[in-house]
Amino acid sequence: MFQFAQRMCVFALAAVGLYAQTAIMPPVQATRTSGMVGIAEGQSAQLNVLNPGDAPASSAVACSALLAFWGDDGKVLKSAVVNVTPGTGGHIEIDSDKDLTLAVNARKEIRATVTIPPVPPPTPSSTTPPKALCRLIGTLEIFNTLNGHTLVTLGVGHGVPAAVATPPASGTASGN
Repeated sequence: MFQFAQRMCVFALAAVGLYAQTAIMPPVQATRTSGMVGIAEGQSAQLNVLNPGDAPASSAVACSALLAFWGDDGKVLKSAVVNVTPGTGGHIEIDSDKDLTLAVNARKEIRATVTIPPVPPPTPSSTTPPKALCRLIGTLEIFNTLNGHTLVTLGVGHGVPAAVATPPASGTASGN
């Protein structure tokens, strides 16, 4: 819990620093979600993000993102902040037996979100929308814990309002 609070403070400081630079419009936070998918006993879900590093080498930056798993009841099941350098990936995993303690023949519907911290908004005279400093590509995979065979892979590419997607101060932190 303490690590999660620390990581949320880092996000908050980044937001405050960017907000201080812009007095007219608040910063923009980018959140993407997967669709809902079921996970059962003996399975794990892994949320992967890739920083393709497709920006010019002089402007390529490491990306920080909040990765989270949500239950169908709207509660955060697990979350972590990862830092992903250009050309590499990061992930968070949730195990149906260890993290969700699912009973025999039970299922849990889950989804995954990737939240990238706020970026400066356009200036009042600008007509172009703000561009994220980081571009992360997300995938959610469900696999058998015993043999590692992937059962399903989903893209994490549907934009959602930040008020719906930002996890509250709960969940466990782990990841890269």
